Amino acid sequence: MEVEPASDDWGYELVTHRIVPPTMCDSKGVIDMADETGGIKELRDAADRGREAIQERDQLKREMAFLKAGVDTDSKAGQLLFKAYDGELDTESIQAEWQELAPTPSPVVKPEQAQETVSEADTRVADQRQALAEDSVSVESSTQSPYEQGFQEFKKAYDAGTPKEDSAARFVHTVLEAAGQGDERVLSD
Repeated sequence: MEVEPASDDWGYELVTHRIVPPTMCDSKGVIDMADETGGIKELRDAADRGREAIQERDQLKREMAFLKAGVDTDSKAGQLLFKAYDGELDTESIQAEWQELAPTPSPVVKPEQAQETVSEADTRVADQRQALAEDSVSVESSTQSPYEQGFQEFKKAYDAGTPKEDSAARFVHTVLEAAGQGDERVLSD
């Protein structure tokens, strides 16, 4: 069956004009309908991406609200509250719900550690160290190198019959005392 174009009373064919963007026409001005279906598909894809972005934004807002409220979303109770909470996302409301689920635990008081007992040997060693320190010449009062001063302390104590270890302790004490006072002759980069 053949369809004749509509005509007016005078025998002219009626043509309805449709305004289309130039991108939908080929070089001769003929409308290319294949692009129209592609355009609709692109619009639908863009709408889907927009919906996904909105969902992601809402999820991030929710996470941020729970973090600001101090909810531990890594704990079981925090995860349950995060999934089940449907109230306002303001800090006070979330904190109130969180306190009902997981009340703040009372602070843990650590027991006092037992005091260290000082043995007689420890007291004797401390006294010996103090005696060594009192006998030494202050590094500040000497212009001599701390190493030279320490060696002289060692030699003087060793010559006086002090055991070698104790005499060496005088040397070490002199050098460490200089280092503790920031003597550049002892400190090296």
